[in-house]
Amino acid sequence: MTNLSEFGKICKAIEKANEYDPFSDMYKDAYGHRPRGGVIYAYQQMPQSDQQEWKADLQEQIDAQLQADSDAHDEALIACIKAGAGNVATAERWLRQAERN
Repeated sequence: MTNLSEFGKICKAIEKANEYDPFSDMYKDAYGHRPRGGVIYAYQQMPQSDQQEWKADLQEQIDAQLQADSDAHDEALIACIKAGAGNVATAERWLRQAERN
């Protein structure tokens, strides 16, 4: 029981240490999954300046994907309007309906 208790304390300490570091969330946003063992270890061993640089790179990737998603949505809206939606509200409704199907 002691080993499990100690393991739990270690896990809680790691969670607490990473509580205010958005790296794991940013990594998931950029790559679609949370970082695993080797990546986390490499990140934790880096100087803080390198960690900041890595996070800045992740943010650039996230921003680029958000922009690409926004551009694709705008193109889909235009296509719906050209196909007869008539206005943006109707085009948005058509897109929502298409996502459900």
